[in-house]
Amino acid sequence: MSDDSLSDSQGRRLKRLLGRRGESDYELDLTGLDLAHAIASVDRMVERQRFRDEERAVAIRIDPATPESGETLFGHLGRHLLDLMRRGLIARVTPLSPEHGAGFDVILPAGREKAPETTEESETLADLAPESDGEDPPPGVG
Repeated sequence: MSDDSLSDSQGRRLKRLLGRRGESDYELDLTGLDLAHAIASVDRMVERQRFRDEERAVAIRIDPATPESGETLFGHLGRHLLDLMRRGLIARVTPLSPEHGAGFDVILPAGREKAPETTEESETLADLAPESDGEDPPPGVG
């Protein structure tokens, strides 16, 4: 094994990510969570995205259906993701392909709009502040 080779777990993870056509920027693993905690995790992810300048692709993983599992998170979480998409908080939702596991591929839109460029005519907070007469402020101020 050479110095630049990957461990088995790193190789599996890389293979899984590359098999997804390189679309995901990161993965949100909700396996083992109940519906309330899974929705809370998705909501936190969407909230954090509001502070990012660029869109992000996320693979959301959930527990796969098994003969013993009964109802999975797929339907409930999918409806929640579609609701977030209708509200403009998610740009796209698609189910993961079966060979990649259970879950969703989600595109989160950029959260921040670029600040408008200031012009000479625009006012800043410093422009709006009252001018100081050089005296100390009264006690309890500043």
